[in-house]
Amino acid sequence: MASFFMLVFFSITAAVLDSAFTNATKSAEKEKLQLYILSLISSAEQQGRDLIIPAYQQESRFNEASSGLYGYVLDRAGRELWRSRSALTVSPVTARPQRPGKSSFGIDNTHVGVEYFVATYGTIEESHGKDYQYTFVVMQDNIAFQRALTSYRSDLWMWLAIVALLLLTTQHFLLSRGLRPLYNLAHELKDIEDGHIEALSDDYPKELSRLTGNLNRLVDSERKQRTRYHQRLGDLAHSLKTPLAVLTNAADESTVELHQLVKEQSQRMDQIVRYQLQRAVVSQQVTGITRVNILEHATQVKNALDKVYKDKAVLCQLHIPSESFFHGDQGDLLEMLGNLMDNAYKYGAGEVKVSVAEDSKQLQFIIEDNGPGIEEQAREKITQRGARLDTQEQGQGIGMAVVVDIINSYNGSFTINDSELLGAKFSLSFTKQHY
Repeated sequence: MASFFMLVFFSITAAVLDSAFTNATKSAEKEKLQLYILSLISSAEQQGRDLIIPAYQQESRFNEASSGLYGYVLDRAGRELWRSRSALTVSPVTARPQRPGKSSFGIDNTHVGVEYFVATYGTIEESHGKDYQYTFVVMQDNIAFQRALTSYRSDLWMWLAIVALLLLTTQHFLLSRGLRPLYNLAHELKDIEDGHIEALSDDYPKELSRLTGNLNRLVDSERKQRTRYHQRLGDLAHSLKTPLAVLTNAADESTVELHQLVKEQSQRMDQIVRYQLQRAVVSQQVTGITRVNILEHATQVKNALDKVYKDKAVLCQLHIPSESFFHGDQGDLLEMLGNLMDNAYKYGAGEVKVSVAEDSKQLQFIIEDNGPGIEEQAREKITQRGARLDTQEQGQGIGMAVVVDIINSYNGSFTINDSELLGAKFSLSFTKQHY
């Protein structure tokens, strides 16, 4: 399409330049003929009733037969009074008489095989108190004009064609060079689809780096999601074996209070199912696409927990800049804050502090409480990838494992230390590589 518009542009340019050159050349021819007319007028002399014009003129072409330049003089009625030697074999002029002081310029195409430029000028001569009007006419064939026009047009189209070819070649080179990353991107995406490679390379210009980064995260998220579904289904089946075995054994023993046991194990299985399903769907969104205001959502979680733990009268402090954003899924942010803040409310002694610190490289969440804290051995267990936690153990429910999964899906880090509030301190760090 760009090439088509370029050709249209050059065609219009050629037409404009051709018209300008033609008009300029015609104007030059007109001025030359007017000069020839002045030359004839200056050589003419009125003697009585007769206008005397020398047979030989200063302009030599008037004196040469069929030279292409011809001069005439007409009287008031348009009758020919004089013609130059060069016009002896040329048909009579077709020009009309002009009023004194008036001039004209045009083309005479009444002659076979050739066209003439015709210029006229009307004069008046006085002799013995009587006025005599004359019209001086100069004709010149346009053979030289046509040759110049043909040569100009030939050169014009040749150079325009050269320029157009150079521009098209340059355009093709620049487009090929500029679009090459997109061609490579399409080929790499096809290779990913065919299973030949697992991710896009990082050898792309900065204009495409964000796109390729998001595509890599999309591909990685989709791959992890498939793996997560398979793993969680296996975990779910394995997790349900123990509660089912307990129920089976209880059914065979009449001394067991079956009602209470069924209730407990049913709750246990429900908890396991919800836990595995929750872990299976975590982090389906691709990180780095949406921006979520942290203070707004942390306040939302705080308000909800204040109502749930109203009787404890927990003092929760939020030290979060209003301009801090989490680049990821809103549900992931709420899941992390909800689980960690809920644990702080639940196991703390009435004081919770949530802080956010960030610089150009990373974003860090810190959740602290003044509870009993977490033992070293339990910390190691929580931070291990794929660790299976006892959901019945106080302070370490399924929510903590979900938080770890979410952090891992964002390639973040998670540490547990002692807080200045004398309780637990949870630190979540995320690099800003996709911000």
